[in-house]
Amino acid sequence: MADRSNSNTTRKQIEDASRSTLVKLSAMPRLALPLATLVLVAIGLFAPLPFALPALAVVLVFFLWIAYLSWPVVSTGAKVLRLAMLALVIALAASRFGAST
Repeated sequence: MADRSNSNTTRKQIEDASRSTLVKLSAMPRLALPLATLVLVAIGLFAPLPFALPALAVVLVFFLWIAYLSWPVVSTGAKVLRLAMLALVIALAASRFGAST
């Protein structure tokens, strides 16, 4: 029981800390976030490795954050889609890193 209570407390802290950032993101123009993500993925695909991996890391951390916050309220299909997006970003980073060695 203590683990579940601690988990709920951690989730609440993360949700509370994220609230102001989510409000700011929702106030941005509708296409700003998808375009920023697209730019970061393009940098991850085509830029030299020292720029590519940090760009993909930012996308991965953002997707992880959104997936974590939305996980309790989304459908199973949406959870699968989030996991697929995370796997895709990890695969892109691994392919870029593997291609450079």
